Amino acid sequence: YRTGARISTVDIWRNETDNGNVIVAHGINSWPALLEQLNEPILERSAVIEGDVLLYKQRKHRNRAIPLMSAPSKVADRITFKEWLREVAKLRKVIKINVRSTEAVRPVLQYLFAASDEITSPVVLHANVFRSPRSIEPTVDASEFVDGAKKYFPEATLSIGWTRNNISEMALPQRRIGWRELFQVLALIKDVEQSIMISTRLAIAAQSAEELSFVLGVRPTISVLVWSEETDTIDSWTSLIELRSGPHAKRLIFDLHPKHRTILKSLPYTLTFFPSASLMPSGIVDSTDGVAFLGWPNSFLISLLQSPMFPSAQSISAQLTFVRKRNVRGDEDWIEKSGLAVYLPEKVLDIQSPEIDGGIKAIFCQSFFVNFVNRSFFINFFVFIGYNGRISIENRDKDLLDRYYQSRTIGQLQKADCYAFELIDRGWRIELSAWIRSCEDDALYGRTDINLETPVPKSRQLRNVIISKRGDGGVDLLLKNLKHNSASKHSFILTTMILVLVRLMS
Repeated sequence: YRTGARISTVDIWRNETDNGNVIVAHGINSWPALLEQLNEPILERSAVIEGDVLLYKQRKHRNRAIPLMSAPSKVADRITFKEWLREVAKLRKVIKINVRSTEAVRPVLQYLFAASDEITSPVVLHANVFRSPRSIEPTVDASEFVDGAKKYFPEATLSIGWTRNNISEMALPQRRIGWRELFQVLALIKDVEQSIMISTRLAIAAQSAEELSFVLGVRPTISVLVWSEETDTIDSWTSLIELRSGPHAKRLIFDLHPKHRTILKSLPYTLTFFPSASLMPSGIVDSTDGVAFLGWPNSFLISLLQSPMFPSAQSISAQLTFVRKRNVRGDEDWIEKSGLAVYLPEKVLDIQSPEIDGGIKAIFCQSFFVNFVNRSFFINFFVFIGYNGRISIENRDKDLLDRYYQSRTIGQLQKADCYAFELIDRGWRIELSAWIRSCEDDALYGRTDINLETPVPKSRQLRNVIISKRGDGGVDLLLKNLKHNSASKHSFILTTMILVLVRLMS
């Protein structure tokens, strides 16, 4: 790392985070805490080390003051900012310095200036320069903080935030960054050339997605850090999921309490519903234990997870259960052709409210997919696991159907109600393994393997993943233990998937 490069610290953190979740070592303000960081296990290693700086004035010599890390209970454990900086510079982590008072700004920056040749890691300078409602914490003078950083340490990322308060004492209208508050932020950062980070707590960010999206769009060196305490509670995570899946996703970082980090990983998608003309209930119902596809296939799960670069591989696996409805008369041919569809397009365009031209009758399923695909994304490869045990991988790119690449490969399992599968995309080959699964104890048997060789995508980035049901409304479909790239179902579906419901036309 070199601090001389004026890039957003987020660009560095992205390589050390789990889908935007950064591990921060908070409150490293004493010698014991520093020693703990030096000896921390590799698997638990944090990406950021954070300390809080105050200005300590001696009783005998009031005119002499030194920056001191936030005082621990034991005097022997106290450490000066100069000592702290010397030690953390050895850790090769992002260094985050929380300046807790206006008086500490200049001494901290002067120490940083003096030690600039020894610091090779990115530095984030944070100060709470805006006052939150019902907060008793004093603010840091914004102009002195920004101007001082520009003069003494222009390589740092400037992090600005609001003073802390008891979120439970705030009225609901106060739990947001309004446009008035946002204009204060814009006025402060308008002429700042350094990288900027807006730091806001989770309960506030959840109500301020529009404002945060606006400030992220000002320039690419602005990022947002969302942090939380255990007391943060929010009613809906939808706005944050939309923000994280939008054009500024790479500059949105989460430093959350473990409780909220777990919830964030269990969030599925934004829900866009277009009413169906069919009287049969159709769509997707999500549970912490799985995903149910009901009725006609009017729903897609579109992964927002960025696919890895070749030669890495990605895998998708799940347990699959078919449930045929009783007393529902359908086209037996279409019922037999019902199943799980996995699409692997190279590109997915934005899907707003797709129109389906013409009536959709007995061949609804086929017409639906063709029209939807043509309008929204170009399918290169299509993987199917059928209710009747048929499995297939199909190449739908006509330009690639030459003597080097087959158009399709097919396998057959014994017909059953329960299956399991694993799909691996290696870039140059797609592999599908499928098993018959006991519905009672999940025992697997009758493994069948098929594969299809494919050209490596021109971008070298592996294909996107889109999951849907296909076929007749008389068969429902349940997916359990859906995993992607060896991650849990929550980190695939519930963290990185967006549900798009498409209107059915009569």
